[in-house]
Amino acid sequence: MPKISAPTVRQHREIVKTKLVDAAERLLRESGPDALSAAAVAAEVGIARNSIYRYVDSVDDLRLLTLARYIPRWREAIFSQIDAEAPPVVRLRQFAVASLRQSNESSHGWLMSLMHARGRPARSDGASGERAAVAEDVADIHAMADDFLREQWEELGVENPRMWTGFTRMLLLEAFAQVEAGEDLTDVAGALGESVAALGRAAKK
Repeated sequence: MPKISAPTVRQHREIVKTKLVDAAERLLRESGPDALSAAAVAAEVGIARNSIYRYVDSVDDLRLLTLARYIPRWREAIFSQIDAEAPPVVRLRQFAVASLRQSNESSHGWLMSLMHARGRPARSDGASGERAAVAEDVADIHAMADDFLREQWEELGVENPRMWTGFTRMLLLEAFAQVEAGEDLTDVAGALGESVAALGRAAKK
């Protein structure tokens, strides 16, 4: 049994697990998903490579646990910038611009790479259950965004809210890509807002 550095084994496990997630986040931020490996994380924390599997089931767990840190604050930051009393087109514009700005503030590039990176299949044990729960949170935030967009288009009375939701989503994804490619955030946010407003005008015709 490894030497513990906390009053209880459970506390020790949580401390080491937090260190592992911290190390994973540093690697992901600085070098991207390809840099994340059991060996690299273990070296950051100062433990044997195989020891990380005492705390997580796989490297994919570390990827998802890192992402899980940002989901609640991301959701709150975006919706705090939306005026519930504003017309639906204004809310669409506010949501798009807030999403872009918040994503940039939280280093959206590496977070998006986490969302789309694929790990190995989950196993049917406790750790994979934790992984599945975080993966579900990631799916939920995408579903929440789509639901919000669709509700605004429904309120506008368009014939096919799902289609207009898809158009809005694609504008937002392109805005993310433009900022990640080096375009000025303020310029892209302004263009995104105008594009969403123009989409609203087109839908009413």
